[in-house]
Amino acid sequence: MSIKLLALDVDDTLVSDIVTISDANQAAIARAQKAGIYVTIATGRGYLGSNHVWRTLKIEGPVINYGGAIVTDTRTNQLIHATEVPNELVQEILGIAEKENVYAQIYQGDTIVTESDDAIARNYTRALSLPLVIDPMIRKKVWENVPKVLFIAEHERAEELIPKMQAHFAGRLKVSGSKAGFVEFNHLCAHKGAALQWLAERLGIARHEVAAMGDNSLDLEMLEWAGIGAAVGNATEKVKGIADLIVPACVEDGVAWFINNHMLK
Repeated sequence: MSIKLLALDVDDTLVSDIVTISDANQAAIARAQKAGIYVTIATGRGYLGSNHVWRTLKIEGPVINYGGAIVTDTRTNQLIHATEVPNELVQEILGIAEKENVYAQIYQGDTIVTESDDAIARNYTRALSLPLVIDPMIRKKVWENVPKVLFIAEHERAEELIPKMQAHFAGRLKVSGSKAGFVEFNHLCAHKGAALQWLAERLGIARHEVAAMGDNSLDLEMLEWAGIGAAVGNATEKVKGIADLIVPACVEDGVAWFINNHMLK
């Protein structure tokens, strides 16, 4: 199979911490790029929150952010594709967060907006070097251009909330898990699979020429749509179940293994 486009999830697929891309993964990605393959990222992170990754990988062109809600061209920093969560659903999510006593944040561009000054917000924005706005009136305002809403909780709590929220918002929102403890809310049509399809068509690349790698439920549609979907060894059982190929874990440089032993063998 000749692959022309490779989409990589970031957290727990490409990197095992916030920013460190292993030498092996960097070298393999550079090798793929040199072979003419367009390598991009498809992440739940925003554009600014993922900028260290795409800059390190020297990605010049579209990258997929916010779980597929946004595609931005790194050459111009221009938004080229976007979906948003309607305000009425933003407010419904925030109301549930209050009821469930779970931390929630919305996004305005790369700015994080949350209701109160919380250690979770401080730690999250500090780790990714993102601007933070504390807005006690968040549930009384009309919000536009919100690419996603995020809950952050203990891992076990998040795992309980995901199916509960999926049932509650069935047919209205896309609810997924990404990094451990994260519950992601996107527009129903906004997911990595749809964004990857949009990007492939824009680049003139056929579905069977696309590969994708991931680890969590935010990656499911992307792995299903791609010509070949690879799950790292640390992926959830559901992701492994739909993957065409299971590769070594993130900490074992599964990305490098896939490129070197499958794509460019």
